[in-house]
Amino acid sequence: MSDLQIRHVCESVLTSMTEEEMISWRRQQGAHVISHYGRYWEEVMPGFYQPIHLIARLSAEEATCPTPFCWGFRAALYTNDATSANGSVPVHLLSDVANYDLQNLPQKRRTHLRKCRKMVTIVQLMGPALLQQQGYEVFCSSLQRTRHQKLSPKETYLAGLKDFTTDKHRLVIAGLIGDKLGGYIDGYAVNGTAYMVSGYYATEALPTSIVTGLTYEFVQICRRSGKIHEIVDGLHVRENSTLDLSKKTMGFSVKYVPSKVRMNSIMKNLVRWRYPHKYYRLIGRD
Repeated sequence: MSDLQIRHVCESVLTSMTEEEMISWRRQQGAHVISHYGRYWEEVMPGFYQPIHLIARLSAEEATCPTPFCWGFRAALYTNDATSANGSVPVHLLSDVANYDLQNLPQKRRTHLRKCRKMVTIVQLMGPALLQQQGYEVFCSSLQRTRHQKLSPKETYLAGLKDFTTDKHRLVIAGLIGDKLGGYIDGYAVNGTAYMVSGYYATEALPTSIVTGLTYEFVQICRRSGKIHEIVDGLHVRENSTLDLSKKTMGFSVKYVPSKVRMNSIMKNLVRWRYPHKYYRLIGRD
């Protein structure tokens, strides 16, 4: 197994980037990042900006239009500036990382975790070999089931692995069932906030409770860092009640982080009419 460039997760720690390190990291990945009132904003879709990471808190004075060449922006606010909020960022948030252990989980989840530990070996990927060999099959199986994003051709998937597991700022952990890849997740941390970015799980691996196992170990890796105090497991997908419940029972409650939001009225009405669930994730309400 050594040729697969893996190590057991008990040795893994996720280091939290500074905001400045994240700016350099995202620019290397091709992101458009600008400075405004001493804070950094990323163009997350053409013409729409948000701070360099999703729930970076800004003051009311900082949360203003970062450039005249945009149709909208949103920014999470400090608690002291919540009175200036006109929206919120709806996220699945674990906010007590330091005290997260088995006792935080309901009995059913603890049973799932024990089952996973008997059937699945969870490791950190230190190189791309395992994903190059088995990752695309897991990727396809997961997306054919969930349909939450477009399925990429294998060549595109493999090209995207170039810096995926060797990136010092990214954590990738995987679940092995024997020698077979059952699933994997990745994430990063900045200024004490960790983000679980994506997770892919083969359908045939789900009975092993691999999702529970990988999520729990990701939190434990963050916990060992001693400098990560909250973890975001994505925006609230309210239209998927099964996913919503799954995250809540792992301790990731839906939290509405107060935010400042501005949108061009034409775009606002268009998004609200045509994509109501996306509008909810931008504004935090209907």
